Amino acid sequence: MDFVSWLLALIGIAGDRAMHRSDRRAEIAKLNAEVASEAGRALDIITAAMPRLTRRCAQVCGDSPEMCDSMVKVLNDQRDAALKIMAMAEDYKKQIANAKGLVDWDKTLHHFQEWRATASRMTPWVEDIVNRYDAILYDAGAR
Repeated sequence: MDFVSWLLALIGIAGDRAMHRSDRRAEIAKLNAEVASEAGRALDIITAAMPRLTRRCAQVCGDSPEMCDSMVKVLNDQRDAALKIMAMAEDYKKQIANAKGLVDWDKTLHHFQEWRATASRMTPWVEDIVNRYDAILYDAGAR
């Protein structure tokens, strides 16, 4: 009877361990999707603001286009960063789905929590940049 109890306990432990790994994997996938969503939101903000800002900048800085080029460069850099993060998230999505073998899911979860916390600052950062350009252009007389 002791052997049967021991065997059942061992099966239970293995089941708990598998459930733990599954929970961690699901949480990591969720965090990865949230990062991609944040990058998408930042990209949407830039895409929506770029035509308006370039038009307003051209009104104010018609004689010196290098000022507009500088603004466009900053916005393009932010767009490129958002696209890079979206590509990384897509790659991680595939890696999470195909993960085999011994993966330290707790350590991976910690890394993805940090990545999510960092990505959560992207949208406010981009909004702040766009709002600053809007304020500068408004003060300069662009409507």
